[in-house]
Amino acid sequence: MILQAPRPLLAALGFLLFLPLIAASQEMTEAEALGRFERENANLKALSAQIREAQADVRSWSRPANPIVTYSREDAAGIRDEFFLIQQSLPLNGRLGLLRKAGRATVNSVEAETAYTKVQLRSDFRVAFFGLLAAQERITLLEFGVQPLREIARVLGEREREGEGSTFDKLRAERELAEMEAALDRARILLVEAQARLGSFLAFGSNPTSLKATGIFANPAPLPSLEDLTARALSVRGDYLAEQRRIERFRYERQAAKRILIPDPIISAGFKRTTIPGLDDRGYAVSVAVPLPLFDGGKAREARAKAALEQSEAAAAVLRRAAETDVQSAYEALKLYRRIAQEYVRRLGDHGEKLSRISRLSYEEGEQGILELLDSHRVALNSRLQALELDLSAKLAEIELNRAVGEEVF
Repeated sequence: MILQAPRPLLAALGFLLFLPLIAASQEMTEAEALGRFERENANLKALSAQIREAQADVRSWSRPANPIVTYSREDAAGIRDEFFLIQQSLPLNGRLGLLRKAGRATVNSVEAETAYTKVQLRSDFRVAFFGLLAAQERITLLEFGVQPLREIARVLGEREREGEGSTFDKLRAERELAEMEAALDRARILLVEAQARLGSFLAFGSNPTSLKATGIFANPAPLPSLEDLTARALSVRGDYLAEQRRIERFRYERQAAKRILIPDPIISAGFKRTTIPGLDDRGYAVSVAVPLPLFDGGKAREARAKAALEQSEAAAAVLRRAAETDVQSAYEALKLYRRIAQEYVRRLGDHGEKLSRISRLSYEEGEQGILELLDSHRVALNSRLQALELDLSAKLAEIELNRAVGEEVF
């Protein structure tokens, strides 16, 4: 667009101030990005392996002792005795059953922890996604801010060379343009950083510069009540549930330690062969052994389990309080950010349009100079940028509420 006179020149400025926000080039919605994150993120794969590792570890806790096969031979005074025996400890005191329950509680604890970690990872990824979306929209705003300024500076330069314009107006417009272009360059750097941040969550070798986000920040879903969210957090938040499962584990381990006082009998059974000159006979051999818990009656294991139980109970109380506090803090922050963003847009209304119209008329009639004109340009653009930042803050507060609850509320 080539401006020939002050009126078309100012019309270009009006084009900037009131053009609807246009999103940058887009490739991934939030849902598509999260799907790719689920498929490619290495940390999620490690979490799955962590659960399998815990399952493998606890299997050994409740396994019966392996049987022992014995062959022995005695030969004296021409008499030879041979024994072939199988020896097995019989788990009759119930200790293995209690350890099996402790093992299940341990696996449940690891599963709760990994689920909570997954929520944190998804939240980090969503923060990166919306950070990229904000960076793209920030560039869009600044690019529309730079374009009219470039045209204004060009036309004022031509008029100044023709002796029809003010050198001051030209220099002031060029300075405003330089500042706007510097802001645009900084925004482009922030875009590259946002792309790299998002790309760090995806498969190795992904090209971050190809990542583009599409979507909106506003979420029309109403907030549940604080009481409902707090109760929800205490029922699903993984760090608190993991500690509850650890309490369950240590209770079972303590009970199992007490069962050591009840010894498991050891049964041996097999065949015996006796050979003497002129006689070869076969029979069976059976024996029962009962270990006496004189040196290891389980007291040390019981004391350890009791101490661990008390520690877990204290940790669970701390986590319960932390969950309640986190939910309340995140809830109030989200309510406040939503209200601020909505009120800012409502109060802003069409003030920018009115300001621009007044500024244009005043400049055309010679009542205002270039400073007032450029100031109206800057104020309108900053209002757009401020609205964007408030929308982003409200979205990030929403994600923080997800973290506090321990699952995605929205």
